[in-house]
Amino acid sequence: AVGTANPPNRFTQAEALALAGYTDERRRGFFLNSGIEGRYLAIDRNGFRPTETVDELQARYRKASVELGCQALLRALGEAGRCPRDLDFLATTTCTGRLCPSLDAILIRELGLRSDLQRVHVGDTGCASAIVALQQAYNHLHAFPDHLAAVVAVEVSSASYYLDDDLETAVANAIFADGAGAAILACGGQGPEVVAHRTLIRPEYLELMGFTFPAGFQRILLSKDVRHIASEMMAELATGLLRDHGLTRADVQHWILHSAGRRVIERAQRQLNLSDGDLAPARAVLRQYGNMSSATVLFVLRQLLETAKPQAGDWGVMIALGPGFAAEGALLRW
Repeated sequence: AVGTANPPNRFTQAEALALAGYTDERRRGFFLNSGIEGRYLAIDRNGFRPTETVDELQARYRKASVELGCQALLRALGEAGRCPRDLDFLATTTCTGRLCPSLDAILIRELGLRSDLQRVHVGDTGCASAIVALQQAYNHLHAFPDHLAAVVAVEVSSASYYLDDDLETAVANAIFADGAGAAILACGGQGPEVVAHRTLIRPEYLELMGFTFPAGFQRILLSKDVRHIASEMMAELATGLLRDHGLTRADVQHWILHSAGRRVIERAQRQLNLSDGDLAPARAVLRQYGNMSSATVLFVLRQLLETAKPQAGDWGVMIALGPGFAAEGALLRW
């Protein structure tokens, strides 16, 4: 089962542009030509000011991340017909803020999870980290097949914005958003089976994506070269993942690709030779929500489950991208 959550306030791209304050046509174009209609942001619609201190940003991150993580996990558990204390393993992830104790420990308290719950927190792995967390749940269930596992990815990108004159900063402010996704996994029951995982890391591109921390603020590092490299790595990872199981791209009915941005999706479509229908879930999530970093791929999975109605025997490929530069993938079968 999959559950998602967003803050209550949704902003159109025009409203988000007004908040950012850009007036030149090039930066305005990043917002208005993004393929995004609106984004959910954990900010006060009437009281926001783009001069928050590090402490104010951290307080907003903590409040929103815990609320969204709880909501997404409870919704996923409800979809699965299970209760919080049924969980035996929890993997959490986030990259847009820092908590210590980490998010997993806070969710244990907030939701009354069992005190003997096994858990792990995946930090600083960017937009790919939900699949990294999924790998941890997958491995745990292989060791303990009678257990129930959960993955929770939470991002509050609105608490990690930065304003300067660089174009890459404006691009980040134009696409990133807030949300949480959760998935429930077991060794039986309904839904897609996770057949295998595959990772592809190109450390020669380490400097192209991530965060820097000027004066303690989180500033996105997002090179324009990412759009080219990302689609090539998606294609390479998908080819290897399928080859390992005697499959080709023609055998895959469902593609769950991270909604990184309009250009990345367009290039991935060409590299993978996919139809508009194949990319409909990814584009729908980008249009309705923007890029919610690690949570995004779980939104795409939920969108596919609700609209494509996969049939027994169908194959699916799920891929997300993150700093490292990394592509993380999973092979699914219904």
